[in-house]
This record gives sequence, C-alpha cells and structure tokens, in this order.
Amino acid sequence: MFRLTFAQMRKSVGKLVSAGIAIAIGTAFVAATLLAGNIMTSTSTDSVAATLADADAHLDLVGTVGLSPEAITSLDATAGVAVVSPQVQTYINVRRGEREVGTLAVSAAADPRLEAQKLTSGAWPAATNEVALPAAVAERLGATVGGTVDIVGYTFDEAKGESEETTTTVTVTGLLDDPSGAYVSFDGALVGQVADVLAWNGGSLVTSALVMLDAGADPATVLPALADAARAELVAAGTSDEDAAQVRALTKQQYADERIAQLSGDTNTVMYVVLAFGALALIVAGLVIANTFQVLVAQRTRTLALLRCVGATKKQLRASVLLEAGVLGTLASLTGILVGAIGVQTLLAVLGTRDLGVPLPRTIEVTPAVVLVPLIAGVVVTVLAAFAPARGATRVAPLAALRPADAPSVRGGSTARLVLAVVLTVVGGAMLAGGIAVANVGEEPQPEIGLLLGIPGGALSFVGLIVGSVFWIPAVAAGIGALLSRTGASARLASANTLRNPRRTAATSTALLIGVTLVAMMSTGAASARATFNDQLDSQFAVDVLVEASGSSDGSSNLDTVREKVAAVPGVAATVPVTSTYVDKIELTLPDGPVPLGSTEVSGIDPTAARTVLHDPRKVDGLEDGVLLVDSSRELHLAATGAVVTRADGTTLDLRVKVIAGGLGTHMVTATTMKQIAPDATASTLFVRLDSDNPVRTVDDIRTQVQDLGAWVTGAVAERAMFEQVINVLLAVVVGLLAVAVVIALIGVTNTLSLSVLERQRENATLRAIGLSRKQLRGTLAIEGLLIAIVGTLLGVVLGLVYGWSGAATVLGSFGDVSYAVPWRDIALALVVSVVAGLLASVLPARRAVRTSPVEALAVD
Repeated sequence: MFRLTFAQMRKSVGKLVSAGIAIAIGTAFVAATLLAGNIMTSTSTDSVAATLADADAHLDLVGTVGLSPEAITSLDATAGVAVVSPQVQTYINVRRGEREVGTLAVSAAADPRLEAQKLTSGAWPAATNEVALPAAVAERLGATVGGTVDIVGYTFDEAKGESEETTTTVTVTGLLDDPSGAYVSFDGALVGQVADVLAWNGGSLVTSALVMLDAGADPATVLPALADAARAELVAAGTSDEDAAQVRALTKQQYADERIAQLSGDTNTVMYVVLAFGALALIVAGLVIANTFQVLVAQRTRTLALLRCVGATKKQLRASVLLEAGVLGTLASLTGILVGAIGVQTLLAVLGTRDLGVPLPRTIEVTPAVVLVPLIAGVVVTVLAAFAPARGATRVAPLAALRPADAPSVRGGSTARLVLAVVLTVVGGAMLAGGIAVANVGEEPQPEIGLLLGIPGGALSFVGLIVGSVFWIPAVAAGIGALLSRTGASARLASANTLRNPRRTAATSTALLIGVTLVAMMSTGAASARATFNDQLDSQFAVDVLVEASGSSDGSSNLDTVREKVAAVPGVAATVPVTSTYVDKIELTLPDGPVPLGSTEVSGIDPTAARTVLHDPRKVDGLEDGVLLVDSSRELHLAATGAVVTRADGTTLDLRVKVIAGGLGTHMVTATTMKQIAPDATASTLFVRLDSDNPVRTVDDIRTQVQDLGAWVTGAVAERAMFEQVINVLLAVVVGLLAVAVVIALIGVTNTLSLSVLERQRENATLRAIGLSRKQLRGTLAIEGLLIAIVGTLLGVVLGLVYGWSGAATVLGSFGDVSYAVPWRDIALALVVSVVAGLLASVLPARRAVRTSPVEALAVD
C-alpha cells in the first residue's frame, strides 16, 4: 500500500499542490507570527528598557519622598545584590556662547555596564561639574572634549517676585552615542554626577535606581529582599508605612512590560491579531484540503474499486488516504515554515536599511517552538481534513463502482445534514459572540479567553455554513442565474446546470467561497487592527513635536522667530503656537456648590489651527470662546457645568465647562479667551505636525535650526514611528500572503469544475449529439464558472467582513475602542480577481469537454 499511495500521489501532483499551498499558508502564518513575536518581544524589551542598560532590575520608589543617593547606594549590602546605582534625570538647557540647546540630563551610573550610552571619545565624568555630552548636542553647540559649557537654570527670587537665570559652568569630559535608542526623543542625554543632576532638578532625594545582581543570584529571592531593605530605609527616614509599601523591585522584563502596557495598552495585542488570523488560516486551509481530497477520492473511484476487487480491505484504503494526507501535511508544513522564516528574514533585511531609531536583530531566532508548533498543527489539520474523504473511500462498492457512470444525482442535502449545519452554525455563532463579550466586557477584559472561545466558535459556525451550503448556495445561484439566463441559450443551460445538482454547485462554489472569505477576513481584520492601533497612537502621541521657546524676565518669548525657523524645515507640515499660564484660583460650578481647584495651568490655542497639527482632532472638540475644556479623567470634572476664573487683578471671568475624554493634559481655552484670562501672557510653546519619511531626522533638523535660539525640542514622533513600524511589519505578514489565497481559490474551482466535467461527460456528449456547438458548450461552462465565481465571491466577501469584524472585536477589545474598517480596495480587487479566476478555471475543463467526441463519450466502457 505504501508504493501504491506514493504512486497515486505522483499521478495527482497537480491537485495535491493546491491543498499543499493551502496548508503551507497556514503554517507560514503561524511560523512567521512566532518569529515576529520573538523579534517583537526582544525589540520592545530592548527599546523600552534601553535606559536600564545591562541592569538586572529596576528599583522603583515613585510615590515616596525618596532616599538620599548614599542611602540608595548602601542597599547593595542586600544579599545577592552587586550594585545599586541611583538614577536621576531632569530637563535642562545647555549653553555655549550664543548657542543654547534643551536636552535631558541623566546621572552617571555607579558601574560602566549600567550606562545606556556609549563613549565615542573622552571619558565619563568623574567629579562634580563634569559632564559627557551626546555627540549631536556637542555638534550643535560647537563643544569639544576638554571645553566648557553652561548649564542654564532659573531660581525664584521672592523679594523681586520673579525668576532669575542661573548658570553653572561644567567641563566636557567625553562625547556619547546612543546606539540602543534609550533617549531617542532627545537625541541622546547629557550625563553628569548624581549630585549635579539632583541640584539641576532642584531636589536632593532619589526615587529610582538600577540594580545588578551577583552571578547566579535568584531574582525571585533577591528582589523582594531588596524592596524590603528600601522600605526599611524609607521608614527610618520618616516615610509612612503606607508610602513605603509602594516600593517595588522589578526585573528588566517586568519593567519593560509595564512601560509597554502604559504606551500601547497591551503588550500582546498585535500578537493576538496575527496568531488569531494564523489559526483561522489553518482552519480554512483544512476546509480546502477536505474539498481537494473529496475530489481526489471521487476521481479514484474506479481505482479504489479495482483495489477492493483484488483484495484490499477498507482499513487499507483508509490508511492509504490518511498516509497521503500525512505526507502532504508534513511536506507542506515544512514548506510553510521555510516560507515564513524567509519572509520574516527578508523583512528584517529591509528594515535594517532604514533608520528606525531602534536596533533590530540581523537574523531571526529559530526556536524549537517555531518549527514544532506549525509542523504539528499543519499535519494534524491535514489528517483531520482527510478523515471524512478517507471514510468515503471505504464506502466504494467494488462492483457498483466498475459500472458505467450514470447521470449525476440531483438530490440535495439530507435532513441529518441540515440539522448538523444548523447546530454547528448556531453553537459556533454563540461561542463567537461569547468570545467577543469576554474580550470586551468587564473591568479587566481577557482577550486570551475570548480567543479560546472565538476561534473555535468562528470555525464551527463556518464549518456549519459550509456543511449547509448545499441548501443555500444553489438558492443564491438561482437568483443570480435568473438574471444571466436572459443572455442566451448557453446562459440558460449554465443556470439550469447549477440547479440540477445542488451538491455539485455547492462544492464548486465553496472552493472559491473559502478563498474569498479568507481574503476578506484577513483584509478586514488587518484594516480594523491598523485603524484601531492608529487611533490609539493618535491618542497617545497627539503631537509630533513640541518646541519650547526660551523666555525672558519680562515674560516675553522669541516664539515667533522660533516658529519661522521651524516652519522652514523640510518635512514640517504645520505649526501652531500655544499660550500657557498658571491661574491662581479657579472654582468649578457643581450641583452641590463651587469647588476650588487652586493654582491650575491653563493653555490657550486656536481650535481650528489645532486640528491641523493634532493626530486626534477630537481632543479640541467643543473648544470655543467662553469655554473651559477639561479632561474627563478627573472625576471631579464630570458634573461641572461652569467655572469662575480669578484673574491676576482680582476680577473674575465666568466660563462654561465642557468635558472630553483624553484631553491634552491641561485645561484648554481658545486663544481669544486666554487673552481675557491673562492679557499679558505670550505664547511659548509650538505644536508641530510632520509630514516626513524620516521623522527622526526631521526632529534633528528642527533642533539644528533653533539651536541658537535657546529653544527646547522634544519629538514624540520618534516613539510613534517605532510603534507604527512594529505594527506595519506584523500586519504586512498577514496582508502579504493574501494573494496566495486567491491562487488556492483558482485551483479549487478548477478542481471542482474538472470533476463536474467528468461527471457530465455523457450529458455533454448528448447535448453535442443533438446540435450544441463547441462554442456553445464552451460558453455554457464559462458562464457556469462565472456564475459560481460571482456567488462564491459575494458570499465570501459578506462572510469575510463578518468574521473579520468579529475577530477584531475579540482581539482588540481590551486595547480600547475598536475601529471597524472596510477594506474597499482589497474587496474590489478580490471581486475582480475572483471573477476572472472563475472564467479562467473553466478553460481547461471546457477544452477537455469539447475535445471529446460525442460517440466516444457515449460509449460504454
């Protein structure tokens, strides 16, 4: 039987290729997802935790008053701890001559291995008033190793009632590079001694530290002990037990997971998207395989009958079909793994040529899971898909199968088939709805459980629809066929053929239905995921670049000059000035009476202009003259209907209050209202929108343009670009494989139309004998293929949209509000390609039909 099995596989290579491609796509999805997941995990961890350098853990005292640098350092006495290095950072301005640059200052680490940046020349600062500068900052300042720069600060003189500028001269000991992108938003960070950075920050206590453990130390044991030691130091310094309890010692991975969760809502969301689609691809591929094996078994009816006549048992025939499926599944799965690996490696190579601001690995990491999971999944799905056809092979009656082929059966589906289809569809639909609910409802949605319900539910409901296709696909085909019947005799005959054998029509249309559903589902899911992620990024990174102009003692700023230079930078699309001031007293009007807010920052902006720079224009919805826009994140604001603002001269201004979700971080008013609140306030901040292929370089160009004006530039666009790139890379894995699904559909339709021609060989011969020309026969088969293609495509698009939206709701529910998108371009392309595929699929069967003479076809074997 082994030799016979392999011999039959060689004879059916063409049809097995379609099934092999189907399963290879599914395994390629899974393999690519696992590989991309490894890259995403390592890259995200490395990027977000880059400031930790080679630290094993991060000690977090945020929420407490902090400890002195000496107390932090003394924590290295904890068993298993090698180094505890205080970590301090603050924003400063650095000046040399007439040039001034805003940058981030961080404290020097107690161990060189804890430095996130690398020296390119000189040495690390070893004493007070020594600093190492990022090379880009030094270049803009014209500073060199051994030279000096001034650290610019401001102190408030209570006697004069105004801020006075202070400068501290420091020596440049070295120049730095930031290869890991730890401080990509600031083009690197200045490094100084802990005491210096604390002084520049106006404090004396430290609230975070980097931790290195002894070799072989167990973090699960050492880190709790370290946290307890820090709590004891805090309590001894006078901190309350409640505040001290907030101390945490996190591993590097835990720190990265928390940071990514803050930035994107969920570290695994994108992985859920692609894994869900990969699992569905395998399930749909299983349906294609089952359909292909049914065709193969039907075409081998005479061969199987002969085998039964010469002594082959049912068990041997079943084993032969399952062995064929196992071999096919193994070869196709290995091919899919290889394709997935090559695809991800190619993407890495392409991305390696771009300046993303974060380092990417040069090669993929092939773990055992990357090989075993897709291989096992592919083989299991293939064998399970072939199980029903294998059973069908054992039911071939030896003598009955050797008789001449009769006219095809015109029976539809049985009652048992209808009941099974309804049960599968209803139960699967309920599970799918339950998965959506679990992933979206509750204080803590659980997408993992939602997927465990949603994927099997979607699969069951789709299988139910396929099982019941014999009942509803012919009905749809009849409706469309009635329209085509008016075009001539060939069209009427083709339309009648689709109704004469419902099973054959359903089987043929299902081949295309599966492929189009896969395309529409993947496109819809990917488009919805992209739209949802973009909405979240728009909310998280509202503005590409912020530019703070330098101020003077009289309250004026040079923002107009800064804005002119920024607007001239290539890649800058729009700029909008923002005026901010602190109001000593604001009272909110609530039903229970006025509630004072105390000193509060209020920002003024032109709402029309703001919409040109904000990624999410909804952040200024409702902003108009006489309105104070507040954020709904503060519970106190929800019931507020008005506000009374007390101005500097003691007079008051009544404003209406409008509450929005996710504001810009401060209370907002229009520029006109700001003039009424603080007539002397001048704009000092610039919102900048970029339109650039290389936003990181554009931010650098902006810094260069304003370096002589004392402006401080921060570019959240760099982080946004990083997250967008990760999203685009992973979704490209999905979208890039959709074209192959159309190939599967084309081969599937060709297979089933070929079987249809074989079944109707005598019928076609009879039509030829009574006067149907070859051209008319070709036309009949072409119209039949077109009709089947239209039915399968339209139904596939509808099902694809439903399943795509359902998958997006299940996977993305915990991420935030899901944006349901319709990929019109992909759907239009699928419609065109599928219709053309249906016509092309009829070419080979039509050629075979017209080449067979009526006498030959009607002859009895």
